[in-house]
Amino acid sequence: MIQVVAGIIFDSKGRFLLARRPVGKVYEGFWEFPGGKIEKNEIASEALIRELQEELGITPKKMQSWVQKKFRYPHGDVCIEFFKVSDWTGELKPLENQKLHWQKLECLDVAPVLEPNIPILKSLHLPDSYLITNLQYLGEAQFFENLSNAVTQAPQFIQVREKNLSMSELEAFTKDVLSVCRSSGSKVFLNSHIDLGVKLGVDGIHLNSMQLKTMTHRPDFELCAGSCHNKGDLERVDALGLDFAVLSPVKLTSSHPGETPLGWETFNTLIDGVNTPIYALGGLSADDLKDAWAYGAVGTAMLRGAW
Repeated sequence: MIQVVAGIIFDSKGRFLLARRPVGKVYEGFWEFPGGKIEKNEIASEALIRELQEELGITPKKMQSWVQKKFRYPHGDVCIEFFKVSDWTGELKPLENQKLHWQKLECLDVAPVLEPNIPILKSLHLPDSYLITNLQYLGEAQFFENLSNAVTQAPQFIQVREKNLSMSELEAFTKDVLSVCRSSGSKVFLNSHIDLGVKLGVDGIHLNSMQLKTMTHRPDFELCAGSCHNKGDLERVDALGLDFAVLSPVKLTSSHPGETPLGWETFNTLIDGVNTPIYALGGLSADDLKDAWAYGAVGTAMLRGAW
């Protein structure tokens, strides 16, 4: 396994840097995040600092290890550890005849992009946590207090999933969630009920695993997510072009006590080669976020741990 680092460098406008591989290099003309191979006896953070100094003339000041992704090239298997870099010293300039482009999050305007970077590009607009409502456990007053606190701190992605409610109760509850979330810029997803989602104008729909098996096209929502439990489900979310999915259960969970957890190693194996960003779900808390990143997840999806 070839160990590689890459830096997702953000400027003060929220743009990120892409570099085009120069003439004479393998995959010349392809766009990618700056970085390179980890040398013998180097740790990943040291390798990234060295690579950015050599390629761009900058030294990172603020950097955070993020997602790791494995990819199979014709010449060998590569494991890429991506870092987010938000501050640096030095004058940024191309030192290896590469072209540079500051890219906005909204719409990619360079091509072609080197394949391992594609799921990373899809992941950059996603929050670290995907929160699932838990009305039954918390009660209405406590839930809405916690929800208000969460969206006040930062915009969130929130899935409304309340199987114990009647349709009329679910409609009323979803309306209340929308009213709390709208002004914060948070995105509200409704689990499985497509018609109700259209009626209420939710931001996204979250398809359950049974819907994934029968759906022939992506539903007409701004955002679409799905629930996965195996490789077949993951292949379906890729085929449907969903924005992200959850894979569960990673750990033992009280909501599904009879299910055998995947564990992090199996989780990582299953998402290998999947282009859709994947959240880890099942028995997780905020403390599991770094493990989720290390095993290839874009973040953690949480029910009890969210609140």
